[in-house]
Amino acid sequence: MVEVEVAGVKVDLRSNSPVLLLQELGAPFRVVPIFIGVPEANAIDLAIAHVDPPRPLTHDLACLLLDELDARITQVAVTEVRNGTYYAEIVLLANGIEHRISARPSDSVALAIRSGAAIYVDDAVMNAEGTVFDDSQTDGDGGVVQQEEIVGEFRDFLKSIKPEDFSE
Repeated sequence: MVEVEVAGVKVDLRSNSPVLLLQELGAPFRVVPIFIGVPEANAIDLAIAHVDPPRPLTHDLACLLLDELDARITQVAVTEVRNGTYYAEIVLLANGIEHRISARPSDSVALAIRSGAAIYVDDAVMNAEGTVFDDSQTDGDGGVVQQEEIVGEFRDFLKSIKPEDFSE
């Protein structure tokens, strides 16, 4: 398993669909893009922004239920891709017993962010779907753009996204 973090949620311009970006924590810093639904994108974006809604949203409610039952999410993992569909599981610890629950990656990540649980991607999924940014790319004038600049611009873009950007 490869530990990852949420690099952000962006909108794919071709399909106008949200894409969850999971980036491995160590070199070579591959990114796995996963298309997700608009409600899940909003839930992840709100969790990343630490927005505290006046009433619990669905993922907040799930975390409250787990807390009430003295259970905790220890990790979530994107486990496989089958016919273009990503699968994940949530690992819970309750009464000293580990439980593995199948879930969509978007829901798993939304819960992991809220609970502080680690996020992983299976090695085979990372090897098949992970993309590495080149150390450098050329700009429109034939000059070289360094990876740090590209990543910086991408992070600035991600910071500018608001939940309203995902509404129809």
